Amino acid sequence: MEQGMAWEAASGAWLHLGQDEAPPRCVAFCGEVPALWLVLLGGAREVPAVTPATAGYQVPVIGLRVSLEQALANWQRLGEWLQAHPQFYRVPALGLCLAAVEAWLRTAAEDQGTAWLQGDLDAVSGPFDRNAPSRSGFWRWNADDRLQALADGSADLHRLTGVMDFEELGEWHRGFGFGTLRHPWFEALGQLDGFAALEHPFPALPPCEPVEHDPWWEHRYRAHAQDDRWGLVNQADGTWHEAPRWDAILPDSHSFIRVWVRQGALWGVLQIEPAVELLLAPQFDAVVDSACDDHMVASQGGLLGLMHIPSGQWRLPPRFHELRRETDELLRAREGAHYGFLDLDSQWRVPPRYQDTRPFGGTLAFDAPGLAWVMADGRWGLLDEQGQERLACCYDQVEWRQEHDHRGWRVGRDGRQGWVGIDGREAVPCEWDEVDCYEPYQHPLQAEGIYRVTRNGLHGLLPALGDWHVAPRYTEIEPLGLGQGAAPLPVDPWRSAPEPDGSLAAWIAEGGGEPGAPRLLIRVRDQQGCAVIDERERQWVPPSPGLVETLGNGNQRWLKRTDEQDRQQLWSLARGEPALPGWHAGVEVLELPDQPLLLTFERLDGPEGFSLGLRLWRETGEPALEGCFSALAGQSFWLPRLDDDTREQLLEAWSRGQDVPAEAWEAGQAQPCFVRPGQPRQSAQAAWQARYLAGDLQAALALSRLAASPTEAYAWARRACALDGGTGTPSAGAWLQLTRLALQGAGGDDALPAARDWVARVRASEPELDEGFEASALEARLWLEPAAGPVDGARALAAADYLVAVTGATQALHHEGRYLLGRCHREGQGTAVDLDAAREHWRIAAADGHGAATRALVELLAEQASAEDDQAAAERLWLEARQHAWNYLEHPGDAGDAAVISALHGFCGELELLSEPLDWAAAEYHLLQAAEGGHLPAMGLLAVEVYRRRGSPLRDGRQARAWALRHAEASGALPAEAPAAWRWLLGWLLWLRG
Repeated sequence: MEQGMAWEAASGAWLHLGQDEAPPRCVAFCGEVPALWLVLLGGAREVPAVTPATAGYQVPVIGLRVSLEQALANWQRLGEWLQAHPQFYRVPALGLCLAAVEAWLRTAAEDQGTAWLQGDLDAVSGPFDRNAPSRSGFWRWNADDRLQALADGSADLHRLTGVMDFEELGEWHRGFGFGTLRHPWFEALGQLDGFAALEHPFPALPPCEPVEHDPWWEHRYRAHAQDDRWGLVNQADGTWHEAPRWDAILPDSHSFIRVWVRQGALWGVLQIEPAVELLLAPQFDAVVDSACDDHMVASQGGLLGLMHIPSGQWRLPPRFHELRRETDELLRAREGAHYGFLDLDSQWRVPPRYQDTRPFGGTLAFDAPGLAWVMADGRWGLLDEQGQERLACCYDQVEWRQEHDHRGWRVGRDGRQGWVGIDGREAVPCEWDEVDCYEPYQHPLQAEGIYRVTRNGLHGLLPALGDWHVAPRYTEIEPLGLGQGAAPLPVDPWRSAPEPDGSLAAWIAEGGGEPGAPRLLIRVRDQQGCAVIDERERQWVPPSPGLVETLGNGNQRWLKRTDEQDRQQLWSLARGEPALPGWHAGVEVLELPDQPLLLTFERLDGPEGFSLGLRLWRETGEPALEGCFSALAGQSFWLPRLDDDTREQLLEAWSRGQDVPAEAWEAGQAQPCFVRPGQPRQSAQAAWQARYLAGDLQAALALSRLAASPTEAYAWARRACALDGGTGTPSAGAWLQLTRLALQGAGGDDALPAARDWVARVRASEPELDEGFEASALEARLWLEPAAGPVDGARALAAADYLVAVTGATQALHHEGRYLLGRCHREGQGTAVDLDAAREHWRIAAADGHGAATRALVELLAEQASAEDDQAAAERLWLEARQHAWNYLEHPGDAGDAAVISALHGFCGELELLSEPLDWAAAEYHLLQAAEGGHLPAMGLLAVEVYRRRGSPLRDGRQARAWALRHAEASGALPAEAPAAWRWLLGWLLWLRG
């Protein structure tokens, strides 16, 4: 029987700590390899595995060993990279996790002296190496690749750590596998409240045992023993399905309806569904194959044969020491030291003459039906199912293909490399230093049938079909896509690159495009820079520093050049020169049916910060639309490209001669308008009004969003909902806009009672997913609003709870739901008053920059601190409140709430006045910020405490009078139109009164 890893056993990975003079200690066991281990093992060397054989698990052969000093350095490098991440401050507990691993390594090194960390990962499959003799190479590359990414600054958060949401601490525990290290420190990390300090010494580490593999977990029935006899019980209700009458029962590796049963020393096959039936009485001395088909390899008397299960008769009597099913009609058998292939009638289709064989395609490792690699005299060849050698045994090396890989095999002979295609032909002779074939996961396109050949460190291209080639003279070479000389690609908006289905080499050989134009565009690099040539080595883009990329997914007419400063230029292949002068923040092409539009992006600096603007040009270089646009068809440009939805919308509208909404950038401001190439801009207000008069309710919604005042916006929102004229079915967005404005007070006192009905109509208007979420948020707010009618805390709580459950932690509405849940717990609406629950919800929302939640949390903490008798506890509450306020003021979210900012500045200023030592400059700064935002208490504190108080280094009578007067005006004590003399006199009186 075959030797090697027990492929059907469970995967397992072990992490050991040891030193040369003592046996190693297992510190971690896991069913997969977490990112944590791969970071620690970067730069490791391969050594024999130290993990002993473990029942039920594949046994590793090779391990990766690294010194503890190296592991510590790797981890410190990762920690420095993470701490520089702009989101790191949002997850304070992540610092504890990083510090815990670092402290663990330091303590281990101190306790153990010269020690090493070894990962025995060889028993865990990588993505495609199930049939490789060793998997350690994959894991070593994986670890080294992570370390290199940290070193050269190219690390990607998700690829490095497996973490998608930076702010979700649970993802760090899962992605890094903190739970795999069995030590009190890391157990406490799972529950951060208990992680007080690193108090446990490293020797307290308990021994780590692998988790027992359950072979029945996917089955309906489970083996169960009674009185030393085994039967099967139903996992659903625990009833007996097969009475306990066997000495042992094992599940079949590929069948849910057949199991193996043992009586004495012999095994048989039992059918368990649809009815229990003994198919083969116990007669086999070992389980060597699956009984899921009509045939199986079986062992009797230590020899192997082929059993026909339905008849219970031997198709091949047991006479082989090694036998394996290859296809439905072929079996591999060993006689002596050689392998051959038998058919089901015991006839040798290929007599035993091979030293080794690989599985036939279509069965296990790859999908090349009817072909198998065989070895004779130490060299490999290719055999088909008829027993004919497609390729003689002449290769001393074959790189086995992966399960997803349809490209063929890299082969070697006498130190040179070639390529064999999946059709069994030698596509590239073995005369190169290196041969490779392009694949879609690493290159711009899947260049099937095109091979990169290397000689003396320089690269060229060879096709499997065609009379062209590119000599090896470039340091880099890569096919980019089809040019205009190839047959036109069929229109397919989902195609991801300018490539055909199937063989790219065959498509190029057929031609069918413009005469003289390039069929294949190839990006090359040499000492002069990056250039583009075609399959005949004609140059289409001259060499320059930077990069050249394709635009679109059809036959290329344009290319995008990027220079060393990340500026871009549009290149015309037809003209052999830039399509537009100069360099830009980005370039694109929009292919209309009658003309192409060339797009350039430029930087815009506006009141809300940096964004991009778009200009549209004709192929001649003349403007297709006058001016620059900060938004087009609803897309604002933060990245230099059109979204797929925007592209489709523009193509559809402009192909029909219709205008689309846009925002023209003029004098640093965005001006709404409607545009169409070749036509002057149209006022957005006039265009939407015309559409509304034509019966378009959505136009009224757009006018509501463009309105200059809340009152005007409310009036148009009512029209969008057909409440003040108009016919049609209002959209969910219209009802949401009307409800939103009512909550803002735009409709007066009469609007709020009706708003509960309006938000209910959103559900009946087929809302989009995000519209449904917002409806839940508005519904919760309205049920908590007394002005909208009787408060219903239970319904508010249910709506907020639903919102939190169906949204993710990265969505703004999730944190709005958290804020509303906090209100319910704080006010006792729909539930008992629970300040701890309110505080927890608000903490989560505040961490994401939710203004109202931050303000509510700060006020709650301040209230609790004021009522706290324990001075130390009160101080902790005050400090936490101040920290939350500072966090929001430094990072106020996507759109800071001015009222919240003023209130938090006021809180910080007042707290500074109460602190010791008193920081007068900080108090003045915060109170001025709050007072300028209209915060009334801050005005009073400035007038009395900062500028009038005796002992204040900032004492200033004029400032005190000015702020006292502003306080009087803001509070209504002094009308704004009061005569100057009265204002002067009242200011003095207020200052004197303090």
